[in-house]
Formats: sequence, structure tokens, C-alpha cells
Amino acid sequence: MKKLLSNAIISIAGIIVGYFAMALPFHLFSSLTGVQMRILFIAEILIYFAIFSAFFLIKEHKENYRKKEQEFQKKHNKRMYERNKSIEGIRINGFDIAA
Repeated sequence: MKKLLSNAIISIAGIIVGYFAMALPFHLFSSLTGVQMRILFIAEILIYFAIFSAFFLIKEHKENYRKKEQEFQKKHNKRMYERNKSIEGIRINGFDIAA
């Protein structure tokens, strides 16, 4: 449910921002020259690219962190298993005579 709600909020925000990003050049069309409109268009494209890159980098960082945590947990479990195995000691007739 949380994922669905966050996706809905992101979609609505994207639609609103997209509308204003597209409406801005049309409202400024009569007051800007051709060169200024090209500069505005290039600036919008760069902003979109920067936002996309930020989201992509954040997602990649989370994925790498999750993989690193899983690796650490596997190593930890392996060390604990080996340690418990070495501490077990010698068993004679069901009795542990270590230490």
C-alpha cells in the first residue's frame, strides 16, 4: 500500500511539474526571441537530465548498499558458524569435555 501511495504521489507531482514545464515556454512565446526560446529549451532539457540522473544515482546507491549488507550478513553468518563449530569441543559419550 505504501508503494502504491508513493507511486501515485510521484505520478501526480510529475504531471503537475510537466504541465508547468510545458506551459512556461508557451506563455513566454510572445515575449521571448528565438534565441531566448532555444536557451530556455536547452535549460529545461538539462534540468530534466539532472533530475533523472539524481534519481538514477540514488536508486543505484540503494541497490549497492543492499547488496553490500547481504554480503556482510553472509560473511557474518559464516564466521559465526565456524566459531561455533570450533568451540564445540570433543564429545565423549555425549559429554562435551572442552574447556
